[in-house]
Amino acid sequence: MKKILFALSLACIAGVFVWSIIPRAPSRVSQEFARFYGSNVEFDGIISQDPTPRAKNVQFVFAPSEFSAGKVFVSTNKFSPLRYGDLVRVSGKLQEPPAFEDFNYQKYLESKGVYGTMYFPKIELVRTEAYPGLRQTVFARVLHVKHRFREVIALHMRAPESALLGALLLGDQSALSESLKNKLNFTGLRHIVAISGQHVVILTNMLMAFFLGLGLWKRQALALSFALMVLFILLTGLESSAIRAGIMGGLLLVGQYAGRMQASFRALVFAAALMLLFNPLLLTRDVGFQLSFLAVLGIIFSFSFFKHLLRNVPQTLGLQDMMAMNFSAQIFTLPILIYNFGYVSLISPFTNILVLPAIPFLIGVGFVFLLGGAVWGWLGTLLSFPVFLFAFYFHFIAEFFSKLSFARLAIENLSSLWLILFYIPVILFIRKFEKNVI
Repeated sequence: MKKILFALSLACIAGVFVWSIIPRAPSRVSQEFARFYGSNVEFDGIISQDPTPRAKNVQFVFAPSEFSAGKVFVSTNKFSPLRYGDLVRVSGKLQEPPAFEDFNYQKYLESKGVYGTMYFPKIELVRTEAYPGLRQTVFARVLHVKHRFREVIALHMRAPESALLGALLLGDQSALSESLKNKLNFTGLRHIVAISGQHVVILTNMLMAFFLGLGLWKRQALALSFALMVLFILLTGLESSAIRAGIMGGLLLVGQYAGRMQASFRALVFAAALMLLFNPLLLTRDVGFQLSFLAVLGIIFSFSFFKHLLRNVPQTLGLQDMMAMNFSAQIFTLPILIYNFGYVSLISPFTNILVLPAIPFLIGVGFVFLLGGAVWGWLGTLLSFPVFLFAFYFHFIAEFFSKLSFARLAIENLSSLWLILFYIPVILFIRKFEKNVI
């Protein structure tokens, strides 16, 4: 039965891939929106995601009641007092999402259920907290906690350390400047703070190794890792990419706990097939889905290989396992990152070796700081000092190594065929190495 289910899951993924690359007529929802492209419209709808503050604007997504399905992406004034669940009336020009030369933004938004964009329209707040159900009400309460934590960080810490902490613990990318993002990208450290599947999977499994290194039993380490993973997913605002990565990362944790990585692989394929049945656009249009799947796949296939490679690294606090998991995930996500962003960090292995040991400590004291600061202001002030030291060290490494002229190598216009040519020899080499050496 397991083999049949596994075969059906593989067939499902293959079928979705074929379906994704075959040209087809626009969907009913996109046709509904297309009738209004370029026109001045007025829509009523509920804000369906937590508005994201940026340097010059605030971005949010709302679901117009005039359509049977689909959402609109809105960019508006930076100081707009909007919240998740607000009922708004939006007046302005509805535009078709663009498809840039190097990135099809239209298809990316479509995978999120977004079919239109509006820039700086007139917005009228009709009613606050217009939650349609219990799930939305609970979600709003979670976002309230997130906003309170964001205030604690802003009150007790300064940039850029505050931006790094917010991104790492809350999935809050809004405070990361373009300069800081570039430094993290050039040094191969962006995966630590980027809200993506790779981020959730790597950090969760690093924490598992760290807790085991502290001397906790497997069950205790698993429970704590799960708890922190769920907390992070909640604090990101229940981002769909984080939820999917949480499912995949959770399957990997259970497989590690049971000592059955082969079972983890079957479960991963089944979970991916199930997600694609609900949203087939994820496979080719959602980089977050691709990264989370490949990160878990990398750990399943190459963890033992990297563990052997790093056999001289001490096991203190689970350091060897943490590094092996990180490099296992990165080697499998590297081609997708190069394909989408056009460069590779040449110093990533070295910077990760320097930074990774500090991350579990930063996460641990960071959450204590947030909880303490939310309850008592003086406690937040007291706890902010050790948090600042770890965050300062993280930023120092990114700052120093990003200035090196050889930090990255540009690889542009990469063919998608290269992705296949990369994975086949890598998997064959790792399997052959394990058979002969490990």
